[in-house]
Amino acid sequence: MKRPDRLLRGRTRFRDRDSLAELKPKTQAERGAHLLPGRFSAPSRQTFAAWKSEEYGVLKRTQLRRTRGASNNTPARLCSPTSVSGLKRIWVLACSLTLRVALPIAFAADVTGPNANLEPGKSPSVSVPPAELLQAQRRWWAYQPLRAAQPPPVRQTARAQSDIDRFILAELESRDLAPAPPAERRVLIRRVTFDLTGLPPAPEEVDAFLSDDSSGAFARVVDRLLASPAYGERWARHWLDVVRYADYHDADPRARTASCEPLEAWRYRDWVVESFNRDLPFDQFIAHQIAGDLLPNPSGEELYPDGLIATTFLANGAWDRGDADKEKMVSDMVDDQIDTVGKAFLGLTLGCARCHDHKYDPISNEDYYALAGIFYSTHFMDSLGTKGGEITLKRVPLVPSRVAALRDGLVLQIEAIKAKLAALDKLSPPVSTNHPERLKLIQERDALQRELPPPYPVALTVQEGGMPGGLFPNIQDVPIHIRGSYTRLGPMIPRRLPTFFAGESQPPITQGSGRREVASWVASKENPLTARVIVNRVWQWHFGEGLVRTPNNFGLLSEPPSHPALLDWLAARFVDDGWSLKKLHRRLVLTATYQQASALPRAQFARDSDNRRLGRFAARRLDAEAIRDAMIFVSGRLDPSLGGPAGPEVDVPRRSLYVQTARWDRSNFAMLFDAANPDASVEMRTVSTVAPQALWMLNHDFVQAQAAHLAKRLIQEWSGDKAARLQRAYQVLFARPARADEIEIGLELLAKSGAPDEETAWRDLAHVLLCTNEFIYVD
Repeated sequence: MKRPDRLLRGRTRFRDRDSLAELKPKTQAERGAHLLPGRFSAPSRQTFAAWKSEEYGVLKRTQLRRTRGASNNTPARLCSPTSVSGLKRIWVLACSLTLRVALPIAFAADVTGPNANLEPGKSPSVSVPPAELLQAQRRWWAYQPLRAAQPPPVRQTARAQSDIDRFILAELESRDLAPAPPAERRVLIRRVTFDLTGLPPAPEEVDAFLSDDSSGAFARVVDRLLASPAYGERWARHWLDVVRYADYHDADPRARTASCEPLEAWRYRDWVVESFNRDLPFDQFIAHQIAGDLLPNPSGEELYPDGLIATTFLANGAWDRGDADKEKMVSDMVDDQIDTVGKAFLGLTLGCARCHDHKYDPISNEDYYALAGIFYSTHFMDSLGTKGGEITLKRVPLVPSRVAALRDGLVLQIEAIKAKLAALDKLSPPVSTNHPERLKLIQERDALQRELPPPYPVALTVQEGGMPGGLFPNIQDVPIHIRGSYTRLGPMIPRRLPTFFAGESQPPITQGSGRREVASWVASKENPLTARVIVNRVWQWHFGEGLVRTPNNFGLLSEPPSHPALLDWLAARFVDDGWSLKKLHRRLVLTATYQQASALPRAQFARDSDNRRLGRFAARRLDAEAIRDAMIFVSGRLDPSLGGPAGPEVDVPRRSLYVQTARWDRSNFAMLFDAANPDASVEMRTVSTVAPQALWMLNHDFVQAQAAHLAKRLIQEWSGDKAARLQRAYQVLFARPARADEIEIGLELLAKSGAPDEETAWRDLAHVLLCTNEFIYVD
């Protein structure tokens, strides 16, 4: 059995979909209970033969919940369904815990024959009848056309500010649950400002919102935030998680090899920021990243820089760069591109079909190599390098060819003259410094250097044609790689799209690599997956979890949506709105669902503890970038300038988006606070609470420096009354006034600080406030 992926915020994910993985507890009450294949362990360890049931279902998602009325001595038992093949699900009851399989299994596996007497703890041999699997695939919700259902009727009409609220409220009412009351206005503006810009609100912005009693006050706040350049910076970071973005491989500038480092990746990052800020329609956003080098410039000019830069998405991947087996390296690069396109845009694990037909989703081994031919017919390297040597990435000029050719020609001439001068210097006896030939060469060199234009910008991009020096160096179809290895080649597969989704009667790809066709199919409004996937991602980034809790996987082993009709309604509206992300944001945050408080009565909280019915707002910790940016912002030092290469220093007063992300660096501030791993497409970040985070906040020079700058700001802005200055501190950091007891405690800390001067005392107090939970959490 393969090692399961890490447990992420209570979600157990599996690399081996044929097996069950250990279920780890996610709360104190559930500690000590876990599930293994064929074995259940509780506070008193008990085992049972789970595989001796009539049929075997594959567990994708489990949740631990306390069973009402069950004592700690309730024996563990496996509840055999009345008909597994009919109900398509497993229910396991054990002790005071109930483990529920949330996914209705779309098919039942055969455990007859060799599996009939399988011992506990052994993985069964699972076989699924092809006809039954095909029927399940055809019925699967994610593969159906969008159904824009009408919002359901609700009893509490006053609580529904929008159609979205009606979907949520109807589900709550069906379960006899009530939504939380509206959040306080101070809480709300802090929440939405962090959500849309990744920064806290300024006290003046809070005061303006509180003083505006009109019905459109919050909508005006949202519009202002969406128009801010900070919006694109915030939401670009979310997207960069999904596309495994990195500024560099090596964190140390001295150890970088320029030829194979993605030194120009920052241009792609800046393109994403700009695209979000100008609300580039998402279908065009997709097409640019897959086939931007093939798109015409809307202005009619020869070159289209945005299209070239956008394809850095394909060229900035997580792969070996100096592998001795160059052909395996290329096949891994193609696999990374196929896998990332599938997960990022379609919610499909296309990479699972590299060695064989996908075990569950309708993606065959032939489909994979039909797509592989498209990406093998695309290259992003000038050279594979020598055996064991490093690659040379392709860098394409962002200026017209005539401009680039002029400079390149002059550079060649200058280099040739330098070579002649070097040859003269090697003569014996050496040529004198005033030798006529030497003086003539120097004169020619200097004249050419005066004519030499400045270096032109370049971008990491992909180009048509196979990898030079590779096994498939042309635009061509490729054969199946048996078991995923290029050393064993099978029949040739014509380039095309997956037949289950694009149909059997596809026109042949006769011109170019086929990336145009891939982009058109992925970004089509007829594609049932694309709009659902991005709408679900945006929902997750606003509400903490997606309607589908597996954003990179909408296949048969994904968790179905908690509100399927709402997901389709949102996706249909998104397409009708011209694929506008800003309109989607606005639609979501102007709902009563988004604007509700995070607190609920304990009894109702227990009935929906993981908030799948969305009866409250889920309070959450700020992510790594927002924590750092907020500290710089409240200190009054944040540099708002956009774009440019990333720097290595955490203490620069720019947004964290412009602090380098290095693939091989796991020791930085961002990783400590659970930033995305740039080696893979990250659908959701982990959220950990560990001692080194607190130690970093208490001891790191960066935090100490921000506390000092914050103290200076407070002293300069409020030079008189200490109590008034404390009030200002709470408004700047927490968007609320300080309570009387907080003022009293603050004044007492200042009086007893023992600091040699006032500024040092205020620095210590500012440091305490920066380390509070209230500063790094959003309610």
